[in-house]
Amino acid sequence: MLDDHLFSLDLESWTVSIAMSRGRVKFRLLHGQYHEKFKAMRPGQAWLVKRGRELWLKVVFKTEVRLKEPNVRVLAIDINENNVTIASPSGFRQIRTGERPIRVAYFLKRRRIQSALKCGKLKARLLAKYRGRERNRIRDLYHKLANEVVRQALAEDVSVIVLENLKGIRSHIRYSRELNGRLHKWSFRQLQAIIEYKAKLRGLRVAYVNPRGTSSLCPRCGAKLKPDGYRLLRCPNCGLKADRDVIGAWNLAQRYVGSFRSPRKPGHDALATGRNREVPLGHESPKCPSGTERYLWIEVT
Repeated sequence: MLDDHLFSLDLESWTVSIAMSRGRVKFRLLHGQYHEKFKAMRPGQAWLVKRGRELWLKVVFKTEVRLKEPNVRVLAIDINENNVTIASPSGFRQIRTGERPIRVAYFLKRRRIQSALKCGKLKARLLAKYRGRERNRIRDLYHKLANEVVRQALAEDVSVIVLENLKGIRSHIRYSRELNGRLHKWSFRQLQAIIEYKAKLRGLRVAYVNPRGTSSLCPRCGAKLKPDGYRLLRCPNCGLKADRDVIGAWNLAQRYVGSFRSPRKPGHDALATGRNREVPLGHESPKCPSGTERYLWIEVT
């Protein structure tokens, strides 16, 4: 790690000067249009990272942002292994991330390499190559998902994005060996961190709430829910029936706001469909980010 007295960054000439044992060494930075926004920010700590024959400089930038005043217009996100479910003032929506197929594809590729190659150096090089590709694809997917979440929050004039406090989730996983492996690789906190910093840059607040019970209690009356088919939950008290991830996102929003209210008006005709179904969003909606499918999950009664 480099403190500010160990390096000097000049974004006008796109150079960095780093203090080394033989004196200060100046490097030219490769940059693009994306990096222009950092000229208005203050550099903090930095890390010098070697990747193969390349040298990367990772810099933390600081800026002051005026956050919106919190109100009851919130957007809550329930993050799962293969989808992100959103509860907002306009209703419910699920974005299928496709993360699981990416993880599985690279897992199988690495397993084939391990069984086919005996050479230690070649095997290690190929395994590192595909681990890097998997990491880059997942990181790219997370950034696109975060951009879409922030875009929706701004479009709906939301002031707070509500996320689950998932501290300790890894230590509480007690499933099969295969599922344990998948969930330990699932970078849930990385996605949350990307959503948080992108949201704050646009003046949106981010709040973390305890997710305990959000997938088992009715968001309308607070009663204990019962399974009612594949991924469906039903309330024996008020008759609510909905997808379990919709229930989770809805409860997160209610837990932050502190009241049992539906993001949709109770009289909306979509609430009385009689069955759980996925409805593709219309063509007038903004184009979905690459690698995702966008659905509006309809609440049923």
